[in-house]
Amino acid sequence: MPARFRELVPFLLAAALLAAVGRAFWLPSEQPADFVFVNGTEPKSLDPQLITGQPEGRIAWALFDRLVRWDPDTLEVIPALAERWDVSDDQRRYVFHLRRDAVWSDGVPIDAPGIVAAWQRFLDPATAAEYAYQLWPVRGAKGYSTGLVAAGALIEVELDQHDPERPFARGPLVRGEAAWVGSIDSEGLRTASDGPGLFGGSDEAGLLVEVDGVLYASPEHPLVVAGEAIAARAALPDFATTVGISAADEHTLIVELAEPTPYFLHVCGFYPLSPVPMHVIEQHGSPGWTKSDAIVCSGPYRLHSRRLRDRVRLVRNETSYRSDEVQLEVVDALAIDSGTTALALFETAAVDWATNLPPFAAKLLIERDDPTLRLRSELSIGFYRLNTTRPPLDDRRVRQALSRALDRSTIVNAVYGPGQPTSLSFVPEGMEAATGYAPVQAAAEDAAEAVRLLAEAGYPGGEGFPKITITFNADEGHQMMAELIQAQWKSRLGIDVELASMEWGAFLDAQSRLDYWVARAGWTADYVDPNTFLDMFVTDGANNQTGFSSPAYDRLIAEASRTPAGEARDAVFAEAETILMDELPVLPLFMRVSKNLVAPWVTAFPENPLDIHPLEAIRVDAPTRDRARQARRLRGGGE
Repeated sequence: MPARFRELVPFLLAAALLAAVGRAFWLPSEQPADFVFVNGTEPKSLDPQLITGQPEGRIAWALFDRLVRWDPDTLEVIPALAERWDVSDDQRRYVFHLRRDAVWSDGVPIDAPGIVAAWQRFLDPATAAEYAYQLWPVRGAKGYSTGLVAAGALIEVELDQHDPERPFARGPLVRGEAAWVGSIDSEGLRTASDGPGLFGGSDEAGLLVEVDGVLYASPEHPLVVAGEAIAARAALPDFATTVGISAADEHTLIVELAEPTPYFLHVCGFYPLSPVPMHVIEQHGSPGWTKSDAIVCSGPYRLHSRRLRDRVRLVRNETSYRSDEVQLEVVDALAIDSGTTALALFETAAVDWATNLPPFAAKLLIERDDPTLRLRSELSIGFYRLNTTRPPLDDRRVRQALSRALDRSTIVNAVYGPGQPTSLSFVPEGMEAATGYAPVQAAAEDAAEAVRLLAEAGYPGGEGFPKITITFNADEGHQMMAELIQAQWKSRLGIDVELASMEWGAFLDAQSRLDYWVARAGWTADYVDPNTFLDMFVTDGANNQTGFSSPAYDRLIAEASRTPAGEARDAVFAEAETILMDELPVLPLFMRVSKNLVAPWVTAFPENPLDIHPLEAIRVDAPTRDRARQARRLRGGGE
């Protein structure tokens, strides 16, 4: 074992033993992978339209192509499925010219009508895609995505009828103007809706829609049972005529925006906007289509196999037009939460890249300037979410007190060591260098002012303050940070806080349902623009997950979306962030620095401020790697 880790031998040996036992049953007949990396927690899904986390994203980048890609070093937009594009003078109309050699891994062509259908699925409220709002700059996309229909509107009604040979395909569509939209009361009387309604929504009996004299209702509606209405799965604005996404022909996709959107082209390279294979989804349904025996892919890799709580195995996609870019034929992504286990596997040459490592090891490696640790400032923020729907966290003074009572420097240095900057703004400071936008900071630490604010809110010295809980996904660093914050809030404010560690999927689900008090969180830019941080907190935004709502904030974010890039737009964003940092539905803590352990035999490892490392761009010196693995076998490490 290298000398730099001798003092950590007890920890590493224990972790290595656990790792070996846990992986002893991986199929021994499988060939060794050309590249193995620790991907963090078990991916929640392989459906690019349904995921939001980094472990899932690393897989999605490899399996699915987008209209455009980002240069792995500069993040510049470069061609992908679209070999070129034209943008109108008013910046509202994009015409994407698709490659003619792009096919799914089953040989089916990737064409413009297929992309239209895939993006329609992305926007469909039934899909419940958290990132659907990324397409809301498109004309009519928000209305379709929110699913509201109103009398007089042009709508499409999907009937509850299916082709047995295509059980998961959409049902037949009826299109027309909604002559009447409403519900029935307890006495069976029809009541017109006062405004737009959600089909099958909050009304006890569900919404009714009348088109061309025919009444449609959700399948469970009493009128369907009585034979007075036709069963329908959904009623939505008519996609073909109201949403600005269309195919001019097989190889030409047209996208029309409601307003000029400076970052739109960059968003088209983000993995949730990856086209998905609708012909496979219609055959197998969701999530059935993502299983290894069903999934087809468009990216440089395809799925070979997936073993839950162990690994995802990827192999080169021979049908990809980018297949020649790939050096690594077989890649294993290991599902390992523990940074200590990841470190042990890295030190024994079992993995070539580790994405998470324990804080104590990171500090040691930083102090020793170890070349295997790649450090880079990210456009990323570590923060805590506050559930503003739960008293007393619904009181701004309480939230301000919690923020001002924190000694961020002590907390961050204790957990991560030097080189991890603290933050009082939600937009990372690196955004100024990237775009010119200067983030707005919250009020600085002031323990005395924190005590005063809490007393003003009715909790002098913490008296009467309910016991709240900090939840976090399992990780040594998250645990340490929660314990330090717990201690500071107790000593400075006199309040009691419990801690709860959760499995990744349950943790994400709890936040989406607002089933928490305080929750650890992180956010990395989806594209290089302040909007990627600030539009999270519009009312009912899918990634808001705090319950925060401010009409003034919503208006400013909407105004920024209509304002060309430049000083005027930055001023609007600054006004919005001022509101956010005063209301504090989130507590910014630190600007994240990516810490990647990369083996010496990895000769090309792209790095950028979004911490994205495309597998097809990674290169390995195979002889050096093989010698390291052979030495490991001779030491008794196995394979």
